[in-house]
Amino acid sequence: MKRTLLLSLLCMCLLPAFGSTTLGGSSGYIVVPSAEVAPSKANSSVSTAYSATITSDNVIHIPSILLSFSDSVETSFAVDIGDDIDLLLNGKWRFTKRETTSFAAGLLAQVSGVSETNEFSAQLYVASTFESSIMDLPSKTTIRLGYTFKEPMNSNIDFALAFQTPFFPEVFKEKVDFLMDFGNVSYSTSPSAGDAGDRGMVNIALRLLPIEFLSSTYFGLDIRALDLFDHKGRALSIGATISFRPQ
Repeated sequence: MKRTLLLSLLCMCLLPAFGSTTLGGSSGYIVVPSAEVAPSKANSSVSTAYSATITSDNVIHIPSILLSFSDSVETSFAVDIGDDIDLLLNGKWRFTKRETTSFAAGLLAQVSGVSETNEFSAQLYVASTFESSIMDLPSKTTIRLGYTFKEPMNSNIDFALAFQTPFFPEVFKEKVDFLMDFGNVSYSTSPSAGDAGDRGMVNIALRLLPIEFLSSTYFGLDIRALDLFDHKGRALSIGATISFRPQ
């Protein structure tokens, strides 16, 4: 009985994205977008985010802005500033929600090497986000399938899996979540760090769940480790998000 009550309370505390963003600017996990959107039922919501990603020889800056509408549509714009400058424009449509399961379709259009090579590419995907459990703790799990429009590549088929679950809930009072995502796709086709390329990639993170510090205004914080099992792509990333979600 006590365990059932605890799980129920944790499920209530496991909030939707609330505007917490991926490295690429869309709402979701670390690099994997969620099928959910930032809540915006009565009014549109806006989120601004900034990520600093540190590699062995560089610091990458990724500012972004995200807008969501009617709990079903979101769009975001991010700038990946590393050795080059890449522009990332994301659109996502949650076309259905059944109980605790959401389904969405998205497109990430990209311009890599602005003012130099100006290479265009795009990632088209569908995603499903649903409630699950990991070691008796509630979680949000997302499966992403997609196709990358870019040449040359050994495989253009994208697959990714991500989950989010409370991190030592008794210690951190359900304020911090643990995130993991992995697959053969990153936050763009030419990321400045954590390039999945034609192989798999594993990322982990701790997320401070959004805190309301002003009326309808929330602050969130991520600490991420990218591409854990590959020395060349390994990086540490810190991201902060401020979301305005009027009631």
